[in-house]
Amino acid sequence: MAKVTLKDSGVLFKEDTHQYFRQSDGKELKGITDLLHRQLFPTEWDSIPEYMRDKILNASADYGHSVHKSCEDFDKEWINDGTVELQDYIEICKQYGLVHEASEFTVTDGENYASNIDKIYRTGEKTVCIADIKTLYGKIKGDKLEKCRWQCSIYACLLEKQCNKIKVDKLYIIHLRNKQRKNGTFDHVAELIPIERIPSDICNELLQADLEGRQFVNPYAIPEDFNPKLIRIKELMEEKTKIEEELYSLKSDVMSSMEILDVTSWATDTMRLTRKLPTTRSSFDFNSFKAAHTEINDYDKYMKTSNIAGSLMIKVA
Repeated sequence: MAKVTLKDSGVLFKEDTHQYFRQSDGKELKGITDLLHRQLFPTEWDSIPEYMRDKILNASADYGHSVHKSCEDFDKEWINDGTVELQDYIEICKQYGLVHEASEFTVTDGENYASNIDKIYRTGEKTVCIADIKTLYGKIKGDKLEKCRWQCSIYACLLEKQCNKIKVDKLYIIHLRNKQRKNGTFDHVAELIPIERIPSDICNELLQADLEGRQFVNPYAIPEDFNPKLIRIKELMEEKTKIEEELYSLKSDVMSSMEILDVTSWATDTMRLTRKLPTTRSSFDFNSFKAAHTEINDYDKYMKTSNIAGSLMIKVA
């Protein structure tokens, strides 16, 4: 696969201070991480006691930097430092066919914002996917996942603006972690997480709102008056799960007793219990039929279409 052509940002990144400067006139540009903290996730560190916050965040940043550097050295120079995190990264790239194009690639809108994309992988002559390496503790879900989604979506928006012949077709999180716990076991994570992209016009609205000093109205935010309902839904779903588990256990005990006693029906004043005997069921194997009847090219006239009502899917984390 031929290399894609990425246009240079014209931005100088100072790694020691994590600052971005436009090379043409030295203007300092704002970073995307701080923007997301200001506009969408101002309470992301509130769960960390203030007296421990700097220590924990610095330690997390140091660990993240070491993993990023390890992966970058391998992609650029084929240096393998033998760490578990790097071996996991190499395996993920092999498994998902990630072909490295660039690491720590700076993107900018040219006027006000700039940031570095952890990884760019080529998927075609004019298409790429981008990935952000995370070394976070625990599963990446909730606000953590949503922040990554915004971050990568803005990166994709800026990359396509900077390199106008390039299209970003997929976004990923590469979650790598192998930290020893106090009990001696390891917190080991190695996964590739696909992200749903936020449209570029919404990303541009966020950048514009921040530039103008006004609060961005997040179209994906859940209205506050729904929070009590969502809390109650979660409580009911958890209660439902417990009830279903208990019901399954009781039904299994009754079924077992009826089998031992060789009875198929029991009745009380309030219910009837019927034991269905084992049986078989036949169904039509459409794929096998197609394979056996290759002379049929059009199956539409045999297909029946019916409307299915919309529904709400809820998954409790």
